[in-house]
Amino acid sequence: MALLVVNRVYNNNTVLVDVGQKDQAIVQGKGVGFQKRHGDNILPTQVERIFYLNTNEAKQRFGTLLKDVPIDITMTSFAIIEMAKQTFHYPVLDYIYVTLTDHIAQTYKHIMAGKYQRSTVPDISAKYPTEYAIADKAVEMINHDLNVHFPRDAAQPIALHFINANGTENAEETKKIDQTDFGDNVNKIVKNVFREYGITRNITNQNYFDRLMIHLQYLVARLQTDEQDKRVLNQDIESDFQKLYPKSYRIASEICEKIQKRLQIKLNDNELIYFVIHIQRLIQEK
Repeated sequence: MALLVVNRVYNNNTVLVDVGQKDQAIVQGKGVGFQKRHGDNILPTQVERIFYLNTNEAKQRFGTLLKDVPIDITMTSFAIIEMAKQTFHYPVLDYIYVTLTDHIAQTYKHIMAGKYQRSTVPDISAKYPTEYAIADKAVEMINHDLNVHFPRDAAQPIALHFINANGTENAEETKKIDQTDFGDNVNKIVKNVFREYGITRNITNQNYFDRLMIHLQYLVARLQTDEQDKRVLNQDIESDFQKLYPKSYRIASEICEKIQKRLQIKLNDNELIYFVIHIQRLIQEK
């Protein structure tokens, strides 16, 4: 292992280090950051986990998450994803770093506030045994690393995150549609519509794309519990958006129509507006 030089100490157990001349990494280990300052060396024997930030996208993703999520939760989420890759050889799309971290942070917040509610995600473990095995291990890691008690059913929505972020080229073809798989259906509909309009995740829109993925996770949760957003928005907003952002409105409308038809549900106007906002940011429609 190359020389590890302290760049920033997050806490006693987590440090940002410079590796060689160009690369950076996050290292974790008991007491690895204790009384360390910028420029100090860290012995490789002190390191229990290391996550390389060897691309600009990885650095940007990590920096974005730290604005909203405590470092310990972020690192636990990253460790879970690495566990899925290395132990289960599970390929993932990059946006899972944002969506899974956000989900774990929100669940942690609810548990600590005594407001946790049992997951309403349907049990489809027979269909996706690998993803559920990853999620069970993830709950163990969360409870160990964060000194918290995530109940066993917390594994189900975590499994859904991995199902939705499956990175295999033929994942779309190999998954069989089931009406109970809300997340699977919603994700496929959005991806198919995006494909029609040539919308892809790239270096320019990656943050907005990842935020849309988070929105989809919460939309799925609302659909499963029949608790759509009932806030009353200004009645002129929808017509204004249709005039200001005609392409975004057209794409959002197509997505909502297909979700309603496929899942045989009725989306309220708020859901359409939220899609317009996300898509406008994503495609930067002026």
